[in-house]
Amino acid sequence: MRIDDLYPLAFEHTAQGFRTLMRTLLIKANYDGVLKKTTGFRGMHVSEERQECWTLKFEQFAGVFGIFLANLDDTFGHFHLHYFPSPQEALLEKCSLAEACLANAPDFIDKVRTFYAHDALLTHFFIGTLALHVDPQNESLYGAYQGQMRERIYAKEGVVHPHEPHTFLVPKEGLDKDFPAFRLLLPLMHFFNTTLLRLTQEAPRTFELFRAKGTCLTYDSAGVFHSAADGGSVKILVATGYGKIPHSTLTQTLLEGTHAKKMDDSKSLTVFFQKAPWYELDANNHLVTTPLAQATPKPKLIVVTGFLGSGKTSFLQHYIEHETQNNRFVGIIQNEIGKIGLDGKLLDYDYSLVEMDEGCVCCSLSGQLRAGIGALTQKASPDTILLETSGVANPFNLLSELDELDDLVDFEAIVTVVDGVNALALFEQYRIFQDQVRAADVILLNKSDLLDEITQAKVYARILANNRCAAILPVVEGNIHPSTLRRSIVASTSQIASLISEEESAPFTHVDEGISSLKVTLSAPLTKGLFSTYLRKLPKKIYRVKGVVRFKDEPNPWVVQYVNGQFEFLEQCNGANTETFLVFIGKDLDKGYFEGPL
Repeated sequence: MRIDDLYPLAFEHTAQGFRTLMRTLLIKANYDGVLKKTTGFRGMHVSEERQECWTLKFEQFAGVFGIFLANLDDTFGHFHLHYFPSPQEALLEKCSLAEACLANAPDFIDKVRTFYAHDALLTHFFIGTLALHVDPQNESLYGAYQGQMRERIYAKEGVVHPHEPHTFLVPKEGLDKDFPAFRLLLPLMHFFNTTLLRLTQEAPRTFELFRAKGTCLTYDSAGVFHSAADGGSVKILVATGYGKIPHSTLTQTLLEGTHAKKMDDSKSLTVFFQKAPWYELDANNHLVTTPLAQATPKPKLIVVTGFLGSGKTSFLQHYIEHETQNNRFVGIIQNEIGKIGLDGKLLDYDYSLVEMDEGCVCCSLSGQLRAGIGALTQKASPDTILLETSGVANPFNLLSELDELDDLVDFEAIVTVVDGVNALALFEQYRIFQDQVRAADVILLNKSDLLDEITQAKVYARILANNRCAAILPVVEGNIHPSTLRRSIVASTSQIASLISEEESAPFTHVDEGISSLKVTLSAPLTKGLFSTYLRKLPKKIYRVKGVVRFKDEPNPWVVQYVNGQFEFLEQCNGANTETFLVFIGKDLDKGYFEGPL
């Protein structure tokens, strides 16, 4: 790479040299329309009070990012990175009480623009670091981003309400701050690396990821802070090297004393980064020319998962309705563990559907996913493809194949729909459900209107214990506007939650849980009252019943939907030749049990 493309003067390893380099990159980015469209960058502000610092705004974030040069050593210029939430932003709830007080002050936004001049702002809202090394002689640049999945602070003795001495704002040993720092660090990395690509037309020559145990802070009533290991968090280092010289020595310098381990190149997180628009190389390790400007539009792929009866079909219906109103076309790939697909027939809006009903897409059908996407795109040209997996599918089983679909679709995220009413019980009973939560980039907490505050807090705690990175959005009847979902996907830097948590061992499947499906064909009409009584008495091992039935003295067939003891019948008009059947999904199913009562 040519350092001259980034920096017009002779670079010197001084504080002024690093500040001038950063200022130059940000100014050039400010006038790049393609970069702004690609990264959501809206502009920057320079302040020189006490020391030069910069604030950046991105369209997908309500708050403001801050950067300043913290220190210099013989090898690196170390920049500290901050995120200052908007007072109306939900992320503020993840900040400490002290930070919440700062953010709610009437002059907070004004002070953010000159944050280096205010010690309180400089101390708080930290999300990570960027260590830069520049070697003009060898035309080389190295950048290492470090951050924790969660920045956490505990109150050793709790925090008492100032006017109610018996009321704790934070309980003893309680969590005062639980901020998703790495989620916010990644957009900055995406922005800087895309800026380098735009200016030099060169992708990173070296790219490595490392992870180490995280740390947390604890403070006592005297306000004294202590650092300690935090088993609930992970520290991530992402190292990118540009130019011809090896950068391993620089990485080792940064990692010294951290006990960090390199993440395997085959891991999906590494593959994910290497498919970023600033890391596009051909088979000969040469940059693909101007990938940002010449990329061929491909449909976005969103994997929709969730346990049986969570509300995935309701989510699909609302999503299609919203997109149709905005003249965008949606493609649906539906898959069920049973032999018969039914939910696709219940969607009322204009869409294109491919049903894969011979098995579970996360198990036996994984090799047919490419064919399903191909069939869908031949039928239409969807803007977005939603892959609805079976209710007992483990999305971790899909990750390897999703990596191989890059020529067909742009994989955006895994969205998991969680049944808030039954979530606590499902956490205790099913490893599949736990993995669905762990794999999510965005979690839709459905039926949130049916949860009291105490239950909702417990559900949130269990979700966070399994996934500390995903955005959690409470919804009712699966209804969320696609634009809100897209903002959450961007804010959670899609795929990070699932890829960070992937394991060495083979992912769990519904077969391991003993879950299966069974279809019963109905040869005669049923008595509606007796059938209702039958459904009410089904054992708990039956999680889901769906199908089409006929009732005596009724002219039309009826769709049956049963989930966890609750059921409904939906009349279907003009269904004279409709097949009548029921599909049962549960544990240890015996066909004889169903044929008798029906």
